[in-house]
Amino acid sequence: MSKTSTRPEPAVVAFELLEAATLDEANRAGGAELPPNWGMYRAPTAALEHWHEGGSLRGDSLLLVEHLAVELTGCRYQQLGDRAAVQQWLVAFGDDVARAQQHAHPAGPTAVDILGHIVGEGLAGRGGDGARLARIGAPYLLYVRDDHEIEDAREMALTFGLWAAGELAQLLHDDPARITAYLTARGAHAARVR
Repeated sequence: MSKTSTRPEPAVVAFELLEAATLDEANRAGGAELPPNWGMYRAPTAALEHWHEGGSLRGDSLLLVEHLAVELTGCRYQQLGDRAAVQQWLVAFGDDVARAQQHAHPAGPTAVDILGHIVGEGLAGRGGDGARLARIGAPYLLYVRDDHEIEDAREMALTFGLWAAGELAQLLHDDPARITAYLTARGAHAARVR
């Protein structure tokens, strides 16, 4: 993307990533042997590069991560029913993530920290809320290194996108039509409330 092209909106990028990852998850759940879905990685990377060129990478990528984290948390609320159950899930999930991290600069623990802030507030407020962004921005901005901004922002977005995709595919019974319809409606709603 060039500097003259239209700035990709974080909400749009979030729901495009979520749709691609959830459809990929649903197709794989059906037992299909599929090659990697490189488009799922290229599209967010292009948006991140555009934001980097325009000097808005940290802010826009934080909004992208917020959308994905809220969707993941919403899926867990849908499945588990209340905040206490979601908090219990997050503790167990956080332990699993911490044990599984092998990378020298893992996204997982920071993502769990961000989820903790969102679960703690019970999904109150609309996207882009200043107080929530401040709470999740602190761990996020500490994670994103100056010399690896695009790489770290992509890793965080993909972490949330893939986690949410697994939950959402399960919630929607791996049905591609339901997945597309749901995410189209959620993406349109998110774009309107900005």
